[in-house]
Amino acid sequence: TEGKHKSKSNYLVAGIKWFAILILVSMVINFVQDSFGIKTESPQTSNILLRFFDVSLAPLTEEIAFRVMLIGIPLFAMYAHRSSFGSFFKALWHPSENLQIKLSTRVLVLIVVVGVLFGVAHVISGEPWSSGKFAQATASGIIIGWVYFRMGLVSAILIHWATNYFVFSYVYMITDFAEISVEQAFKHSLMMTLEILFIALGILSIAIMIFNRYNFKKKEKLEI
Repeated sequence: TEGKHKSKSNYLVAGIKWFAILILVSMVINFVQDSFGIKTESPQTSNILLRFFDVSLAPLTEEIAFRVMLIGIPLFAMYAHRSSFGSFFKALWHPSENLQIKLSTRVLVLIVVVGVLFGVAHVISGEPWSSGKFAQATASGIIIGWVYFRMGLVSAILIHWATNYFVFSYVYMITDFAEISVEQAFKHSLMMTLEILFIALGILSIAIMIFNRYNFKKKEKLEI
């Protein structure tokens, strides 16, 4: 029981960490693109409820299409030692846990390529974003692809959903209460405060990752 609790706790911490890093990376990309006059504009819709439905459904459909189909199945084809239905679905559910995969260039290249396809899909789909979304969606696709590989499908869906929902819920809440436009809501003090908090959390998460990596390398050298 203690081991299961610790495992769930570790997954929760890791999920929050990657969520914060994804938000930080997205903000940095937006800042850089804005500096060059490249705007990131979402598809226009007059129905807010329909928009919320779309951002809630997207994590399910997109994670199945891009992570399960384009990462999970190729990884199973490359690394599976058994070809039963059970092992197949377990591998798609959590690749790194159910496949004997040593992190290799092939895995990283696959995750990056699918991330780029994820970015392209956002600007050429039926109701496309502006071209400024490509870099942000590509970076998000790579991060979520890594999360899917290391932590499984549920974590990837939750982080994807949280990212979508965080932005739209707070923006529309501010728009409604302050009676301002969506564009003005992004510059509202509450939104800016939340952004600062996530920037700090994202930087802290990256610092912890670097520190843990350094300690791991140091421990390896001592064991040798």
